[in-house]
Amino acid sequence: MPPRNESRLWTKTVEMDPARNLRLSLVEDPTIDVGGDEAWCAWCLWPAGRVLTAYLASLEDDALKDQSVLELGSGCGAVGMYLGLRGASPVVLTDVYRALPLLKRNVTANGLGSRCAISALPWGTPLERLAPAIRSRAPFDLVVASDCTYDFALTAGWPSPSMDNLLATARCCSKKALICVSRRVNEIEAFHAALDRAGLTQLAKVVHTAAVDVVKEGVSECMVYAFDFAGSSLASPACPDAGPV
Repeated sequence: MPPRNESRLWTKTVEMDPARNLRLSLVEDPTIDVGGDEAWCAWCLWPAGRVLTAYLASLEDDALKDQSVLELGSGCGAVGMYLGLRGASPVVLTDVYRALPLLKRNVTANGLGSRCAISALPWGTPLERLAPAIRSRAPFDLVVASDCTYDFALTAGWPSPSMDNLLATARCCSKKALICVSRRVNEIEAFHAALDRAGLTQLAKVVHTAAVDVVKEGVSECMVYAFDFAGSSLASPACPDAGPV
């Protein structure tokens, strides 16, 4: 019997990669948004997660096999678990503390407990204060994040601590990163402003874009940005103490 705080669970099968016949059983919990914290967005697979997975599906198996992966803002865990199915290892799925029970249920439901570890990770936390599962493996071969850029000021020029901390963590924990951003009102512009503040504008490369049904999903497009920190002088050995979100 599920815990009381997970009393309205929905389970559905999602085709993640039809060409490879890879699918996931995803448990979704619409009641997770009651607590008033960042866990509200963890209850389902958002459009950017699907678009990032589609881009990853275009990569050859050798590009992902045995690669260490850290997923930021994992939510229901679909992207990280997909990478586990593709042979990436180890894969560490992370989110805020209150989102972890649902994330654990999904990893267990798909039999990926031996391949996917789970940990809390408040963005912007200095590397030395992160959990051993993260700290001992950094820098990861790849950091992925999708639909993690929704928290921003609509006023032009105002900083976004959430985006700044997301980029700081991706930068200090990875050799390469893929971040998928949705085109909501001003969201792309806010992400570009965060890139400027971090000094990463020249390093960010758009490698994939996809149109999304705006009526159904609430966004019109998602864009995948790639970062190669290992091959750049902009790489940072440690996260600045930006203050966790």
